[in-house]
Formats: sequence, structure tokens, C-alpha cells
Amino acid sequence: MTHALPIRRILAVLAGVLVSLTALTACGSAGADEGGPLRILASSTPHAEILKQVQDSGLLGDVELEISEISGDIDANQLLEAGDIDANFFQHDPYLQGWLAEHNTDDLVNVATVHVEPLGIYSQKVSSLDDVPSGATVALSNNLPNFARGLFLLQDAGLIKLDVQPTDEGLDFSQVTESNITENPKNLSFVQIDPAQLPNTLQDGQIDVSVINGNYALEAGLSPADDALALEPAEDNPYANTLTVKKDLQDDPRVKALAKALESPEIAKWIKDQYAGSVIPVHGE
Repeated sequence: MTHALPIRRILAVLAGVLVSLTALTACGSAGADEGGPLRILASSTPHAEILKQVQDSGLLGDVELEISEISGDIDANQLLEAGDIDANFFQHDPYLQGWLAEHNTDDLVNVATVHVEPLGIYSQKVSSLDDVPSGATVALSNNLPNFARGLFLLQDAGLIKLDVQPTDEGLDFSQVTESNITENPKNLSFVQIDPAQLPNTLQDGQIDVSVINGNYALEAGLSPADDALALEPAEDNPYANTLTVKKDLQDDPRVKALAKALESPEIAKWIKDQYAGSVIPVHGE
């Protein structure tokens, strides 16, 4: 004997099927519409500024960008992996590799290498590296790859020595710690702070020297080229900032057009002129 389903149950089942199909369609099409704008999440300075210049330059043809700026504790890689955005522009490769290892995924790739924001050593207490006192407290980023980057800069400045080098093959930057310091003649002590807050430590009476990322220095009104006691070199710098996408989007024509524009001589010249050495293009004019 066949029992008829109540009409309400039939409608509920149909509604559930419709919702499921709609969700699948939305997930499948999100970020895959090659005719729509490319959704990019970027740091405000200089990344979003560079993207806006690319957008205004005419180098993209018919490709449109939808640029949003990172704020607060947003994880731009998590949003990218989830498909909420199509690309992000805020990080260097050691940072990305550390994030991928931490999250046990290889779904994100870099498709363009654009510029270096030289990490700098800053102080309101001393005017030269020679004046850094014994026992000084140094503030560095609490992000592990950038903490390593800071240690390498302190080594380049002659303040410490390490048993590893940034050019070492296969080096995991997230594993470089204070334990790698072999010489510390000034007996420096180190504190790790959120990188966005590092410029504020210049006003902290307990901090003598701060190692600050270029983008945060710029946002704080500092001029890395003029204000830093030392800057990391741009040549062969592993910390060049990159455009990152999901693997399945790396061949998208919009992504290819943006990558080509970001690495173009026109944008290299604009970066060089706009930031006067505080941001350095990777590619020549």
C-alpha cells in the first residue's frame, strides 16, 4: 500500500533540494566568473595603493578589480582558501609557506612578485647603530617568519650573529629563533610584538630599538629611506611581496592580466617614483 506524503513534507523536501542546489551553484561559481571583477584583499599601504594605480593605468584592459583593505585580525589567506576572495596582496613567500605548513594545505600559490618593503631598524633613543647600548631591548614581530627576518637584519647590522642564513637551501624561516644566535656582544634582549603595533613601541620607554616592517612604518608616517638606522637590502631579497591566489584560479585570464601588470616596467617606475626608496620594485623599469 502506498502512503501519500503530506503536502507540507513534500514542500519541505523540495525546498531543501532547492537550497542545496543553490548553495552548490554559488560555491562553484564564486570567483570563477571570468567576466566579473577580481576580488582582492590587500594591505592599505602600499599594496592597495599599487593596485589602484594598476587599475587606473589601463594595463588591465577590460579586467576590473574589486579592492578591499585588510583591517583588524582578518586572515586574508583563510578568506582566500574559503573562496570569499579571489586573490590577496599583502605577504611575502616565507610568510605564505609558514601559513600553508601551519594549516596543512598547499592550495594557495604566488603568481606575481612585485616589491620589497625593506625591514628597518628604528629608534627614538639612539641616532646610529654604534650608539645602541649594552643590554638594550629590541622589539621584533611576533610572526615567526618575520621574527627570523628581523634577526637576519640585526645580523646584517653587526649587532648579532646567527648559525643560519636566509639563503640556506630549504631553510624554514618559522623555525629560526633566539636559539640560533651564536654571538650577542651587546647582550641584547628581545620582545615579540604584533607587527602592526611595532611603530608604537618607538614611544615606549622600555624599548630601545624596534625592527619594523616597511608597510607599517609607512602607515605610521615614517620614511624608511630616511628614518631607519639600517634597512635590509632589496637585491636577492626573499621577502618580496607577492600576489596570491588559489591554485585553481592561477590560469584565470584576469589573474594573468593582473600579474603581468604588477610586474610591468610602468608599475615598477611608479613604485620607484611614488615611494622614493621606501618601497622598492623587484622588476626594473
